Amino acid sequence: MTGERQSGCPLGDFDSSVFRPRRLADEVTPILRQSILSGTFAPGERLNEVELAAQLNISRPPIREALQALIGEGLVRTVAGRGTFVASFDLETVGHLAEVRQALECAAARLAAVRADDAALDELEKFLVRTGEALGDPDRPYPRDLDFHQQILEMSGNPRLVDTARGVTTQLRLARARSGGVPDRARAAYTEHHRIYRALRERDPEAAAAAMADHLDAAQAHVRQLLPDRDSEETR
Repeated sequence: MTGERQSGCPLGDFDSSVFRPRRLADEVTPILRQSILSGTFAPGERLNEVELAAQLNISRPPIREALQALIGEGLVRTVAGRGTFVASFDLETVGHLAEVRQALECAAARLAAVRADDAALDELEKFLVRTGEALGDPDRPYPRDLDFHQQILEMSGNPRLVDTARGVTTQLRLARARSGGVPDRARAAYTEHHRIYRALRERDPEAAAAAMADHLDAAQAHVRQLLPDRDSEETR
């Protein structure tokens, strides 16, 4: 079973005239990426170039190029003789990605504790206030548009670290997509973010890294409870 859709337009109604003619793939890639990460296309689902081109009212080459970009990000994979599919991850792969993420983000926390200026920390505090307001309803998941981890990465002052972490976190977002946002985990994550912030404000690199490690361990334990042991729809 490939999970291939038979009808409808899951990408919604898009006006192809808004695409810049020189680099259509640059316009298509974020649309497909967001559709994958939001769950519009499920892990293991086949991505048909002809159908996608028809849905977006554009030719197939930009679709093909966009899919190649997403393959490079680890969000899409090809299966010989079968086609292109949304990537899916088993627990072992998710664990490996989580280890890489922890190494990168703990390093970022250490660097941020030393390098971030007071203005950056003030902005992070305001960021947490906005997040708390967004979580005012106890039934709401953690707001996806308020990315605390991205803030820490940028505060590290190391753009190479930021770029490397982006690919790993994008793949983990896809791995977690089926779990959705669980409110009780959202409140716990918010509390853990405050602990990281306090360590940064105290300029304690090791405490910041330890708080980040504890937070990511808790997040990974939660993901393990929600993901199946194996997920290989694309090869069935």
